[in-house]
Order: sequence, then C-alpha cells, then structure tokens
Amino acid sequence: MFRYTPAGFPDPKACGAFYDARVGLLSGDDMMVLEYSGVEAQQRLFARAITLLPPQGDILDLGCGLGHLISCLDEKRLPYANYHGIDVSSRMIDEAAKRYSGRSEVSFERRDVLEEPLAPARYDTGYILSVLGYPLGDDPMRSMMGIIENSFSACRTGIVFSHLVSGRKAGLKFTTVPEELATRCKSELGAKVELDDDGADFTYLIVLRH
Repeated sequence: MFRYTPAGFPDPKACGAFYDARVGLLSGDDMMVLEYSGVEAQQRLFARAITLLPPQGDILDLGCGLGHLISCLDEKRLPYANYHGIDVSSRMIDEAAKRYSGRSEVSFERRDVLEEPLAPARYDTGYILSVLGYPLGDDPMRSMMGIIENSFSACRTGIVFSHLVSGRKAGLKFTTVPEELATRCKSELGAKVELDDDGADFTYLIVLRH
C-alpha cells in the first residue's frame, strides 16, 4: 500500500478513501502517510508559502492532512486569529482533531469543496499545499480550477497553492507549466498573481490576491 500511487481518482470521495487507508496502515509515520520525502521537504514548502502569503486573521488550510501547517506557524510565531483545516479524508481529520484538541482557535472539517463550496469571504488567507498533484475526474484541470476558484473566493486577502512542474521529475501524475497556470488564474479569476518557481524544484507556488 505505501508504495502504491494511483494514476488518479474518479472523484474526491475516492481520494479520501485512499488516504483513510494510508492513515490506518501507516499510523505513526506522518511523512509516509502524506507522501512527503521527509519533514525537511514539507517544512521547506510551508516556509516558502507563508513567506509569500503571511497568515493573518482567519486561516483556511485546504487539504490540511494531519494539521502540520499549525506547527510550522507556531514555530515561526506567526500570528493569526483562527485556523480551519479541511480535508476529504475522515481519518486524517479525526487524527488532526485529536492532536490539537486543546486549541480553541483550531478546528477541522471533513469536506469536499467541489460538492459543498465554501462561503465567499469566509476566511482571510488560504493555503492549498501538496494537495493538487493527483488528477481528479475526467477533466482534472477543471476539477483543480474549481477547487482553486472556490478557495480564492472564500478568502478575503488571497490564497497560495502549490503544483508540480512538467518534465522535472519522473512519475508525477498531474503537472502543469507554471507560467501557463499563472496566466490562466489571472485570466479566469481576475486575480493578482505571483509565481514562485526557482527553475530547479519540481514543486512551484502561485499566490492569488484580490
């Protein structure tokens, strides 16, 4: 199971079931559950994201997994009012809620935003990190843009999300050309766009601001 990486998922429900199984089988090895190469890779991505879009007010963490972004924010002592993590995996949500049960400003929810869109302007800053790498449905680009659009609408300041660069690493399931996706976000969402691509890493970040 831990070596199995599907080509994609027919819908978010199937994706949630896949990660539910990983939580059950790989309990105690967070990085394996979340499919990071290690803690350093995860924290490096988080650090890039919160530097580009510092947290403020109410935070949305879409695809929150086990809630590791909270630890990164705490370590860097970055202030925010409330944190709300959303994931399609019920077991990840349950585990994250246990880990942060003593934090009144932290909450978690199992939700598919394609089926249950978020309310407009509900949050201030949003993060979608290491979430969009598997293609969803018959039209993966449409599914991804739907997730990005709803999250952007739900955040008053803006969002930052990561995606995977075509041609820089073998075995990636769903990739895009950074400049093309940035242009599409600007055109379709009317966002102010900032692209963070170092030309070497296979993960890049895009910031969308209102």
